[in-house]
Amino acid sequence: MLFERSSVIIKDGEKLSFDYIPKDLLHREEQMRRLSMLFRSVIDYGGSETAFLSGSVGTGKTVTAKRFCSDMAEYCYKHSVPMDYVVVNCRQRSTESGILLQMIRHFDPAFPDRGFSTPEMLRTFRGHVTKSGKRFVVVLDEVDVLLKKGGIDLVYQISRFNDDYQSKVSMSMILISQEYVLDRLDESSLSSFKRANVVRFDKYSRDELRDIVASRAEIALKEDTYNQDALDLIADNSEEYGDARFAIDLLDKSARMAEERDEGRLTAEDVRGAKAMIYSVVTQSKLESLDKNRTLALLAVCRSIKNMGYVTISAAEKTYAVVCEEYETTARKHTQFWTYITDLEKNGLIKTTSQKADSGPGGHTAYISLQDIPSKVLAKKLEALLEAMP
Repeated sequence: MLFERSSVIIKDGEKLSFDYIPKDLLHREEQMRRLSMLFRSVIDYGGSETAFLSGSVGTGKTVTAKRFCSDMAEYCYKHSVPMDYVVVNCRQRSTESGILLQMIRHFDPAFPDRGFSTPEMLRTFRGHVTKSGKRFVVVLDEVDVLLKKGGIDLVYQISRFNDDYQSKVSMSMILISQEYVLDRLDESSLSSFKRANVVRFDKYSRDELRDIVASRAEIALKEDTYNQDALDLIADNSEEYGDARFAIDLLDKSARMAEERDEGRLTAEDVRGAKAMIYSVVTQSKLESLDKNRTLALLAVCRSIKNMGYVTISAAEKTYAVVCEEYETTARKHTQFWTYITDLEKNGLIKTTSQKADSGPGGHTAYISLQDIPSKVLAKKLEALLEAMP
């Protein structure tokens, strides 16, 4: 039956979801420590705090906020301190009433979505928080969407929540945005946000992305079903963006593509195929613009790399000599072949890296990789072009 076929590679697909929150966040320890320091007063004596998490897409802002709030709630529970939180995505709930509705439904899932004004909903939410007696944190993700639509007053109302009650209530807020948004707040709202409470998220480095992908593969994929150079290639493809979401999505699509084959193993070819599905810079027009010599050099790379993530320049050059003989063309010397490889890299068709050799006095070995098209697919395209050349 169609749905009875068991997975060969994927052990737990949920671990590849953007909604999955790892217990330990790799390379975001500094941001977690910073938040812990800022919100210490909330735990110790029911103070109120604000923070602004800023950084480009895929840098771990949302998952860090969720992990931090979850860890804080767990810590408070163990120490008999009542604490709770809610996370609202302002792109999905882009109006003040929509955001308040989700906040209220955290306490009352049956609360109607019509019939209440914004002030009434705000009072209802305040009533729930007060009645709960818990130290509460509101996380507004992608808050720039709300602010662009004039939602400054809601931010102000939540940030000054404690001022409106004689009873001691702890209300804290975390804002998350790719853009710097504090300068969009009015003076009244800005007074609640300390500019020093900005937590910055830089783009992940290539090695950090490699660690994240390896960690996710370990818990999501079955043992011995993926090649390490496939993970290296995912990290290489994601390095330009510094985006962990992109890297995890690429791992997910690569694994699902590998499931469709019979080998039962995720290889670099699957990564290249998955990257082509997301975004490929290898266009037909680029290939057609190559002269015969560079087309032969690229075909040699395809044939020598096969299912591997990388191939040495010397291995590709040996295959180049064979390819030239097949197409009755004189193979160029090493210097000229290297020029072809350099030109192909400038066109975004391949990528070269240099690694220290395993043996020898401090020498380095050049490696070539194909980024976002399977070698077999590219080889067929190049062979067709060569057949049409005079």
